[in-house]
Amino acid sequence: MTNNKKRLLLSLSTLMLFAATGCSSSSKSSEASETVKDSIRTVEVALVEAQPLQLVEEFTAQLEAKVTNNITAQAGGRLKQLLVKVGDRVGQGQVIARMEGTQASQAQIQLTDAKTNFDRMDELYKVGGVSKAQWDNAKSALEQARLSYNNVAENTILRSPISGVVTAKNYDNGDMTSPQLPVVVIQQIAPVKAMVNVSEKYYSLLKERTPVTLRVDALEGKEFSGVISNVYPTLDPATHTIATEIEVPNRDASLRPGMYARVHIDFGSKEALTVQDKAVVRQVGSGERYVYVYRDGKAVYQVVELGDQQGDRYEVLKGLKAGDQVIISAPSTIKNGQAVQLQKTTK
Repeated sequence: MTNNKKRLLLSLSTLMLFAATGCSSSSKSSEASETVKDSIRTVEVALVEAQPLQLVEEFTAQLEAKVTNNITAQAGGRLKQLLVKVGDRVGQGQVIARMEGTQASQAQIQLTDAKTNFDRMDELYKVGGVSKAQWDNAKSALEQARLSYNNVAENTILRSPISGVVTAKNYDNGDMTSPQLPVVVIQQIAPVKAMVNVSEKYYSLLKERTPVTLRVDALEGKEFSGVISNVYPTLDPATHTIATEIEVPNRDASLRPGMYARVHIDFGSKEALTVQDKAVVRQVGSGERYVYVYRDGKAVYQVVELGDQQGDRYEVLKGLKAGDQVIISAPSTIKNGQAVQLQKTTK
């Protein structure tokens, strides 16, 4: 092979080597560009903004009778006749039991004697036969005897002071009763009431006659309307709550004392800074909650303090401001400072 041919072959080989090297470098550069592009994550964000929040709170309560009366004879005695049974409806003033009348008979005799003595003393006093002090003593004795008789007579015939339902009886006819244990218990169940403990943050919003709703699981979640009937004047220092009484008319008597109810109180609304719940992540272990805020092409970790949740939004107490853009597309898989690009903005 001549020297010219050798030089030509060497030149061609060199050119082919440079061409191959150039293609390889171009391919690596392209791959690097694709890798950089792939590392920038596309995310969806939502605005932190002020919105009206409905202040509706739910409480669990046990229904109670509006009034409970324990009917008993003041001095006890033998039960002569019980006129009602458990479950009976009674009206105000209705006779429900009669006690043995021995004590009433004795009191009546004493009253008759006291009246006879006073009449005699009164006649003598008019003619100067007795002193004013003796006349006063006879009059006092008559008044005392009358009071004693009226008291015993009142406790011989027992009447219901309210309209309601007999919910318990503790004696049968002929039993000796005790003042410590009532003959019957009568409860007023129209209306019924429920006691709830409301957080002190709602103290200024608690007003009597405020409408409330109740749902009772025992009645398949049926809803009833009621009102706040009483707000206690002091707060519980341990729980910082206010005892609040709810009253429900219960005209059909379908609600009964002892049933559990879920009470909903609407305190109105307030303007609050809110964030979508999809943006919030709870830190495992500590329970701390955080979001990622989109800033200058990066995801920035931000701890937040949240209030009540309503629907799909949380009230923001600390950590964010109106107009912040928070990442809502799988924020738990993002790292602080990661490069991101926006897909779209939603509210």
